[in-house]
Amino acid sequence: MQRKAAIGLTAFFAILAIVLLWLARDKDVAVEPNKPAPIAAIQTAQQVADAIEKSKTDTRFKTGVENMPKSLRDTEVDGALEVDAAGNLIISRSIRQTFDYFLSAIGEEDLTTIIARIRAHIRSKLPAKAAAQAEKILDSYLAYREALGHVAQAPGEPGQNMAAIRQQKEQVQALRSQYLSREVSDAFFGDEDAYDRYTMARIEVMQDKTLSATEKAKRTAALLNDLPPQLKESVETLNKYQELTTFTDDWKTRGGKPEELRAIREQIVGPEATERLEALDQERAVWDGRMNDYLAQREAILKNQSLSEQDRQKQVNDIKQKNFNEQERIRVDALETIHDQGLKL
Repeated sequence: MQRKAAIGLTAFFAILAIVLLWLARDKDVAVEPNKPAPIAAIQTAQQVADAIEKSKTDTRFKTGVENMPKSLRDTEVDGALEVDAAGNLIISRSIRQTFDYFLSAIGEEDLTTIIARIRAHIRSKLPAKAAAQAEKILDSYLAYREALGHVAQAPGEPGQNMAAIRQQKEQVQALRSQYLSREVSDAFFGDEDAYDRYTMARIEVMQDKTLSATEKAKRTAALLNDLPPQLKESVETLNKYQELTTFTDDWKTRGGKPEELRAIREQIVGPEATERLEALDQERAVWDGRMNDYLAQREAILKNQSLSEQDRQKQVNDIKQKNFNEQERIRVDALETIHDQGLKL
């Protein structure tokens, strides 16, 4: 029975994931680009300072994209460098994206070469005044990144030591204040900081044993709504799936009532999506019934020692052909494997 229940639950969450992706079909989910390796993991503070100085007189590049390292070949430079009407650099997160694009090649090229590329790119894209402003920010950002590599990671599993995580965040904020102006720090890390605050608050809600599943759903939904619009869209779909999975498991464990599950779903995905999920529940129940009937018949046939192995397999195949269409049989084959291996999903 546990194996049958596992199969049903697997099918439900597979369908659920598809539904959540469909619910977000009109949203452009932003994916955070791969962050470059910490500079401190490769270079000492003095080496970074030396690389910064040497790069200022390095004339190997005109645009910064000549003879790119393998990982950056056939790619577009991330971010945009822009100026205002007065010719000043517009401070935005795109500047950090540009820096990080080139810095992602750390390990493939030496740091002096990478910084020289960034300077050449800046100078090729901006007038002199804005270029000087961008290079000053670059130098500060590189120093910050080197110092950041020395901040100790919070011990334990994520979410299990919130005090240590908060202390780590305070250290990071102190470094930003030390190396970057408030305007640059907000532009470079504003969304990241908002997401960190949201994540920590969400963990605390999820760990609060005094709250019911319904109340947790309400509070996490409120936290999500407080995020900046673009950031909210980028995390909403995955959060919905995670929350529905967590709260549904909790509901099942407690033997909750159907109206409670409906309230949880409505809070997370809204009334219309809840109706779709309830329709999927019905489809799941029908599928589970068909699958469990087939597995019972299959087990009885395979245990029938009066039949040869060839005859047993033929009868199983006949039942499968009779009860499932071609597309369903692919799914049945996969679930048979799970059933036979006794995997807990």
